[in-house]
Amino acid sequence: MIVKSKCQIILLFSLLITNLSYAGSQDPLSLNEQTKTTELIESSLPALKMKAEGHTTSNSYELLLVERDRSEDKKSGVRRANAFVYDYQTDETIIYRIDPITNKILSSVRKKNMQLPLTANEIERTVNLIFSDKETFELIANEYQRITGKVLNSPKDLEAKAFVFTADTLPEQLNKASQQCGLQRCAQILLYTHDSVVFEISPIVNLSANLITQIAGF
Repeated sequence: MIVKSKCQIILLFSLLITNLSYAGSQDPLSLNEQTKTTELIESSLPALKMKAEGHTTSNSYELLLVERDRSEDKKSGVRRANAFVYDYQTDETIIYRIDPITNKILSSVRKKNMQLPLTANEIERTVNLIFSDKETFELIANEYQRITGKVLNSPKDLEAKAFVFTADTLPEQLNKASQQCGLQRCAQILLYTHDSVVFEISPIVNLSANLITQIAGF
């Protein structure tokens, strides 16, 4: 009975070590790995580095996402990173495959029609565009006054959420400019009051062209 218990303990310990090893190979990138990957991409794309440093750049790049590359996990457990960068000059998403240990780019591929979620920087750009456009601002201000009975003074008076917009979302309701969304990087803004009353209008913004293409209605 004692021998059997020891065997069971040894077996359980072996399974535990195996599971921990597998879990270790599956864990996400560490903060250090993410930082190294981001810095490597920024150094490879000067315009992206300038944006990261706070400089205004036109027709440049946006770092969308850095995450663990799982493609080799089951084969070798080798740690790899993927960095997704949107190229506003060509409207393509560049996928970099990176070795975070050697800090080298192993490969890169460009893809059309690949739209990852908006970054905080892109959301800020979207909000700034709709509030800097006089016609759009007047529509939003009128809607705000209709709902609240108050005058809209600044973006801080309301809430806004933005998400990637593609033409297949509303294929029968889009004008020609909005039909480019998906091929180009676009955002749709959901506006609502601080007490969660949703606006009946929702601007569609083409971030590639820096213009408001359409005001969608609910």
